[in-house]
Amino acid sequence: IAFTSAMLFALGFIALFLIGGISGVMLAAVPFDIHVHDTYFVVAHFHYVLFGASVFGVFMAIYHWFPKMTGHMMNETWGRIHFALTFVGMNLTFMPMHELGLMGMNRRIALYDPQFTDLNVLATIGSYIMAVSTIPFLINAAWSWRYGPKAPANPWRALTLEWQTLSPPHIENFEELPVLKTGPYDYGLGYIAEKDPAELYEHAVPAPAAS
Repeated sequence: IAFTSAMLFALGFIALFLIGGISGVMLAAVPFDIHVHDTYFVVAHFHYVLFGASVFGVFMAIYHWFPKMTGHMMNETWGRIHFALTFVGMNLTFMPMHELGLMGMNRRIALYDPQFTDLNVLATIGSYIMAVSTIPFLINAAWSWRYGPKAPANPWRALTLEWQTLSPPHIENFEELPVLKTGPYDYGLGYIAEKDPAELYEHAVPAPAAS
């Protein structure tokens, strides 16, 4: 596995969605839901599922498809900074809300009791970090679109058809019909690990070993 910006956001998506899913199972249990219904615990669950699924998924897709859409590579250092700030800010914002909900803080209120102050301040700091995290992303996207290094034919070493087209794609996608001699899920085979996947389309699949 190559821990590119796209992969980091994919792994972040899995982690956040898993936390949101576990808290969702907890909310489905009536004895537990009676105590946390309409509290910040519900807010935390909702945002781990929504933010983890949508925003992290969108960023993952942008970093992955940017070379195909623009013909340029995004800067990986800025991408990792963007991921780190977003992931830390996300958890710093919504993780304390689980505890606030367990402490009995209701949602949809303008003023909260003094015992909830510290965790609310922590969540506020996290929200500012998330807001700031969009700055390196916007700078990276704008700079890379205009000045980024030219994307190679297959920057992610993928085995799928879309990386046999130009980046950005030709108006008719393929200048000539692609020829495939390996499957899209053949990662991990010995001969693949040693070669550029762009060359594998002309590589015959080896015969099975004799028994």
